Formats: sequence, structure tokens, C-alpha cells
Amino acid sequence: MVVNGKRVRRLLHTFELSLKRKARKPKPNPLLETVVLAKERANLAFGILSEREPDAFEVLYPDFTQLVYGGGKVWFLPILDHRTRMVIGYAISFSPDVRTALQA
Repeated sequence: MVVNGKRVRRLLHTFELSLKRKARKPKPNPLLETVVLAKERANLAFGILSEREPDAFEVLYPDFTQLVYGGGKVWFLPILDHRTRMVIGYAISFSPDVRTALQA
């Protein structure tokens, strides 16, 4: 049996009733999971950058960028060289997860 939602709301309003909504559990943040997995390895470049200017291809880092288009959203994950700012590799995905970052 299918019941129209508007009719249910009207009946609830008429009899001064209310429905309790269930709070959804928030989804885990995939970017935060990546940082937690990396632990102390998350910022290896700090030691190099504080001592001297790194050579080309010595310090690489990702840049997670969300792109919105007519069909929805995608994540662009380029791997950049610190010194030359050159894109070494990239991946495009519908969600920013560890697998996609490693694929780049």
C-alpha cells in the first residue's frame, strides 16, 4: 500500500502529532582517514624545507581539488613537484580516497 506523503503530513498536523527523525551517522572523511593513516609520515618535507631549498623532484605533494560540473562533482588529484610546480601525475575520481591518491 502506497500512501501520499502530503496526506500523511496533513493528518499529522490535524491531530497535532509529530514524527521523530532519526539522525544519520556522519560518513567518515576520506581525507582525514588518509592523514590518520600517514601519522608522523604526513609531513616529511618540513625537515627538508626548513634546512634548504629542495632539488627538483625531491619534495612532491598532492593537491585535492573538487570540480563541479553539470553532471555532478569530481575530484582532481594532481601530484605536484615543490620546486618546479610541475604536475608529475594525476587521477580523477568521484571520491577522494586513499586508493585514488595512490593511483595518481
